[in-house]
Amino acid sequence: MRADDKTEVHSKREEEEKQKQKVTDQSVKAFAEHCPELQYVGFMGCSVTSKGVIHLTNLRNLSSLDLRHITELDNETVMEIVKRCKNLNSLNLCLNWIINDRCVEVIAKEGRNLKELYLVSCKITDYALIAIGRYSMTIETVDVGWCKEITDHGATQIAQSSKSLRYLGLMRCDQVNEATVEQLVQQYPHITFSTVLQDCKRTLERAYQMGWTPSMSTAS
Repeated sequence: MRADDKTEVHSKREEEEKQKQKVTDQSVKAFAEHCPELQYVGFMGCSVTSKGVIHLTNLRNLSSLDLRHITELDNETVMEIVKRCKNLNSLNLCLNWIINDRCVEVIAKEGRNLKELYLVSCKITDYALIAIGRYSMTIETVDVGWCKEITDHGATQIAQSSKSLRYLGLMRCDQVNEATVEQLVQQYPHITFSTVLQDCKRTLERAYQMGWTPSMSTAS
């Protein structure tokens, strides 16, 4: 990349950050009141807090909500949104360290139409995975990458008990042994387990299917 291209990219990122800072709790309240039919809402990295986010409970048709890495978010607000927004299909809570097991349990119980739940770098343990497997009949995608308290036990329990799970993200869950994941892959072929090794294996398998061979790399 040329120096002027790098400068342009950096400038764009700075502008994006400035725009995000302009989105406040008052902004959230305003569009929740005036645009009650909104279905897709995202605040990744914005300067909003639970005081603003709670107004999203007015969006009864809300289907997809992205709350990644916002300024401040508490568990009670998330639970209230899931309870009141009955059509919620996808919920992204990544990079909100405060989100805990109790919150995930309520999400699993109350999110009757929820199919996707993203919890990367949240403050959860195996209990969160066990609760999803036990209480949710709809969640198909769960990503708990970088959650350091997740172990073999949680990964195994959700795979065994969930009737709907189709994808489990375990990237950098360092207490989950690759040998355990390999067993789960064999036992539950309908579930895609995502780790560094498993993703590399799938990439290599796709390359072989497309006609790639190791000799081609050597020749190049």
